[in-house]
Formats: sequence, structure tokens, C-alpha cells
Amino acid sequence: MVQTWAPRAQALELPEPGSALAVDDLVYPPHPASTITWFALTSALDHLDLGAQMLQADNVTVRRPHAFYSLTRSALLAAAQCTWVLCGTDDERGVRSLLVAEDEAKHHRTFLKSYLDEPLFVADSGAAIADQMRAHAEQLTTRIGQLRAQCRARGVNTRFESTTMIKEVARYVSPDDPTLRQAILNQWMQGSAAAHARMWRIHFTGGEDTPLQGGGLHRKVTSSVEDITTAYVTPALVLREAIALWDVLRTRP
Repeated sequence: MVQTWAPRAQALELPEPGSALAVDDLVYPPHPASTITWFALTSALDHLDLGAQMLQADNVTVRRPHAFYSLTRSALLAAAQCTWVLCGTDDERGVRSLLVAEDEAKHHRTFLKSYLDEPLFVADSGAAIADQMRAHAEQLTTRIGQLRAQCRARGVNTRFESTTMIKEVARYVSPDDPTLRQAILNQWMQGSAAAHARMWRIHFTGGEDTPLQGGGLHRKVTSSVEDITTAYVTPALVLREAIALWDVLRTRP
């Protein structure tokens, strides 16, 4: 299924004039909803296509206790972002696209400032480059202010929060299937632990324990076929929803 979708990432797809997504793009034209969702869709597909190649490659070990879950978590985040923006009402889609655009601008500005706050970088790069980066950061500050003002005008004072987004997508994708809903949340949290080098997740993976002298134990962990399957299928199912929404909303009725 993923490899059937993969060629779509080779070219840009745009909303048709008169489509719901074309109308959504008018909410904030400098960073339109179709750009936000198409980028997220292709990002999810990029990660899952790599996973598909790994799963089918010869002489490649994918039953690793940490790394594969970071890959699938990234796919889940991207697929959920696309689904989250597109699955709401007209008003919800507008607000959600504003929240993602504001989060994008905020982190972009933080990236630029991390260089501008380093005196050695400024000295090495020269005044012209540093001034260009400062101007860019100021433009992003203006954009953040515009986006937050639009959110306030719509009665929204919250900021984008990825875990809240995942929970809302889980309810949307599986309103009557608590098993799938829990699988989405489980993969989000365990993938986060794997990506951030947190060891609590090894309590929920297969392993072999050897007691240590003086107390404690040595746990040798691995992943099962079921672990890998769940980690991969979960974002693929969310991406399927994202693609279905994209195809409907970008097409003129």
C-alpha cells in the first residue's frame, strides 16, 4: 500500500480552484493549508517508504529495540498532522492550519536565533549574512504575531501541541475501535521514548533478564515481529486517512 502511494511524492499536487482546500488556503495565504498538509503527507510517506524498503531488503536487520520506532514515530507525527488539519469542519481546519503555521514559524525563528546568539558564528559569517538572518527572524516574529492575532480573533488562545493532536486524530481515525485508538497512542508514546533515549519502554518489550551481583539485573531487549508490525501499520493507517481526506478536499465538488 505504501509503495503504491510512493510515486505521488515525486510531484506537487495542488488544490483545484473552488475546492474546500483552495478556500482553506485563503485563511493565511503566506503559509497556506495545502502547503502544510502536502508537506506533512509527503514527509509521512517518505519515512514509511524507507521503512518498506528496510523491511523487504536482503541482509538487513530491522528487529532493533530502538531505531525502527523512531522512524515510525516520525511517520505517525507527520501523517497525524495532515489528518488533523484536514479532518475538521471548515472553521476547525482554518484554526488548525494557523496553529501549525505558527508552530512552524516559531521553531524556524528559534533555529535562526541559535546561530545569531553564537558570537563566533556571527564573526565568521560576516555582517551581511548575520543581518540577513536577523531580518529573516524579524519577519518570522511579524508572522507569528499575525498568526496569533488571527487565532485570538477566532477565540483560540492555545498553541499547537503534538500529543493533543495525536489524541484527537486517534479518536477521529478509530471512533468505534478502542484497540486501534490505543495502538496509535501507544506507538506515539513508545516511539517518543525510543527517540529520546528513555528506558521505561523496555518494561514493555521482549527481553532476557540476568540478575547482577549486589542487586539489579541486566536486561537484553529485542523486538518481535508483532512489535515491528504494529509500529509500521499504525502510521500507515493514519496516512491512509490523510490521503483520503486530501483527495476529497483538494478536488472541486
